[in-house]
Amino acid sequence: MPSGGTMDKLRSIRVWDIPTRLFHWLLVLSVAGLWYTGEEGDMDRHVILGFVVLSLLIFRLFWGFWGGDLSRFKAFQLSPKTTIRFLKNGMKTDYPGHNPLGSWGVVFILLCLTVQVVTGLFSNDSILFDGPLVRFVSGDFSSLMTTIHSINFDILLGILAVHIAGVLFHIIFHKEDILQGMIHGRRKISSRYEEPDRGSWEVLAVAILVAVMVITWMLDLI
Repeated sequence: MPSGGTMDKLRSIRVWDIPTRLFHWLLVLSVAGLWYTGEEGDMDRHVILGFVVLSLLIFRLFWGFWGGDLSRFKAFQLSPKTTIRFLKNGMKTDYPGHNPLGSWGVVFILLCLTVQVVTGLFSNDSILFDGPLVRFVSGDFSSLMTTIHSINFDILLGILAVHIAGVLFHIIFHKEDILQGMIHGRRKISSRYEEPDRGSWEVLAVAILVAVMVITWMLDLI
């Protein structure tokens, strides 16, 4: 990746494939729904949304290895050296996909969501609600998972707040079309970049099938 300096002429290319964009917005809606149903004590819908997020995470795991070029984990800019250079350049370095801070943000969000979903399966409220898999573990383990579930969600909200602030920073101060890119897939990128591969529909079908199979198996356990 280039390290800064004068940028080439910009051109509009499709950087985000349809599955990645659908994943992103479905995840946004699902997490918002989890927050609302959790606050309202609507545990029936909360559990349903939890399974939706779990299925999305399973899909993203597959798509991160075999999806579109910029959606793959190997496209993330996670090198400490690259991150430091990015910060020294005033966060102006040209990246078609996730920049270094954005890459780290996505990693932390996915990890926090994974912890949130897994702990939620074993959580309880000590009154009326038991998670779908509580009956398979001890009371002490369920209590521990409940505590982690609560603390982790606050951490997740903090990471999401930083993520949103970062997006707004690049939109307002660097005039980048990050939000539009996640809506219609296209961004204005340096002409030095080729349009990335969008991933195959065969891989998409397998990813969806595996997610459905895992969720179906878990529902059978309830």
